[in-house]
Amino acid sequence: MIKWSKNLVKVAAVLAVSLVAASASAEYPKKPINVIVPWGAGGDSDLSTRVWADAMEKELGTPVVVINKAGGGGVVGTTYVANSKKDGYTLINAGLSNVLVTPNFSKTPYAFDSFTPIVKFTAVPLGVLVKTDSPYKTFDDFIAAAKEKPVTQGSWGAASSGTILARIIADQAGYKPRFVHANTTAASMVSVIGGHIDSAVSFPPAFGPHIKAGRARALVMNKKMDAYPGVPTFADYGIKGSFEGWSGIFAPKGVPEEVVNRLVEATKKVMQDPKVLKAYENMGAVVDFRYGDDWVKDLKETYDIMADAAVKMKK
Repeated sequence: MIKWSKNLVKVAAVLAVSLVAASASAEYPKKPINVIVPWGAGGDSDLSTRVWADAMEKELGTPVVVINKAGGGGVVGTTYVANSKKDGYTLINAGLSNVLVTPNFSKTPYAFDSFTPIVKFTAVPLGVLVKTDSPYKTFDDFIAAAKEKPVTQGSWGAASSGTILARIIADQAGYKPRFVHANTTAASMVSVIGGHIDSAVSFPPAFGPHIKAGRARALVMNKKMDAYPGVPTFADYGIKGSFEGWSGIFAPKGVPEEVVNRLVEATKKVMQDPKVLKAYENMGAVVDFRYGDDWVKDLKETYDIMADAAVKMKK
């Protein structure tokens, strides 16, 4: 009889915890959600996150506030979220740079395993850009000049994805750029347009408006896009690898599964909204909505690839 009583107490306790968890998830979100973008305003990560946040705010019925917390090549804002409460109210704009590249190429207070991946919504192909009146009319011209003397190339941090990918591209093409770092891809493009640097690596959300306005020219990109006809790809020059950024949302590791599911289900709906899809198209981003175990597996594989690349570059 005593054993049965103890078992009943245990069962009641488990049920109580389950009911509390279910109640909490049913109420989520019950206050504003903050999404930290660890870069300055105006870059591809910032713009893509704001499109998502605006749509999610309507879907969830609560404010989804985007906060720029730049510094340290994305480390400052990303660390802030890694150390935040695991309640789903502080999220991070995640991407190739801050969660897969930087932790491998520099010492950071966090790692990929410090977070729970939630969704990916867009991808953006990397490009090498110059000012319209640049003497480098083709990527061949650029490579030839860079082999003669170092050219300056804008990026967004020594350990950022832009710099790492640009180094891999340069190594394969046989030249060595002198990097000039800015806080964002948008800021690098301003330096190119102003004639302060020879080139920049950047993504369509940052360089697209400059090309449309006739201020910049793409020499080469990761993939062909209808918006930029005639621009060759890195593969056309025998450069191997995929060079693209992506944008998504992570939470601190340990966030309740119910919260993750709620955010995924809401994102499924907003990613079917023609207005959202058009907004991404207009900013030059490719919709690449992913979530779940297969996506997380791919992320871990990329993280390991970057770890191997970091070891090779340090030799």
